Amino acid sequence: MTVNVGAVSLGFSGTPLRQVFEELAAMGATCVEINGNTERHHGISLDSTTIPQILGWAKQSGLVIGSLSGYCDFAMTDEAALEAEIARLMATCRAASEMQVPVVRAFAGDVKPGLTLDAVRRSMVAAFRKASALAAVLGVTLGIENHGRLINDGPALAALVDDVGADNLGFTLDTGNFAWAGHDAAQVRADFEAVLPRVVSLHIKDGVWRGGGFDFVPAGSGELPLDWLIGALLARGYQGPIYSEYEGGGNAREGTRQSIAYLKGIVSFAESIH
Repeated sequence: MTVNVGAVSLGFSGTPLRQVFEELAAMGATCVEINGNTERHHGISLDSTTIPQILGWAKQSGLVIGSLSGYCDFAMTDEAALEAEIARLMATCRAASEMQVPVVRAFAGDVKPGLTLDAVRRSMVAAFRKASALAAVLGVTLGIENHGRLINDGPALAALVDDVGADNLGFTLDTGNFAWAGHDAAQVRADFEAVLPRVVSLHIKDGVWRGGGFDFVPAGSGELPLDWLIGALLARGYQGPIYSEYEGGGNAREGTRQSIAYLKGIVSFAESIH
């Protein structure tokens, strides 16, 4: 089975979704992740009226909708606020279920004044247990993205998922976010290794460490071990989507096109030896 390569629709914010699909198909993409805030980013809501139309556009373009980008913030202790965040995530999960999309991205939450990870971690675990149980009823897998600065660490995220203990909870691995959060090359490799067994969706960024920061560039022209990572995932039997999420400078369309071409080449080579 050939792994699908494409891009996230968020990189095409402001563009009608049908046009996003057409542009991605022209770039050689075979899959897309639709951002859950479709009305904000693409001028169309995800509801029972529009979903058949959206599925039709994807089919016409030859694209598999591999995941939806959900939003939530579980880095808090207020129970009512946590329930509201679970409900927000479940709205995207219900849309995914109706669309027969298997994966919804989730967030653990980010830094807030006066709140440490130790203070909110128990609430995070409890919220993900409840959200995972609700998502399981819908036939949906949740993928926590490594995002922000509160828990953007591979071993810490792996421990969080282990503590939740849900079979339908894994990771939406964003390959650039560990480096963006300040990890050096050795740390990033260790981060990848920590989460690799539970990756359910893959957002590809590449970049270079420069001037104390990390600058994003098209996939394949940076310093991240993307070929190793994709090879390791495929060797483990990974069949999920691989998306370009270009956030570098210059023409975003061209950066996405270059990234998709590189990723398709890496996938083709990795599949030929596994």
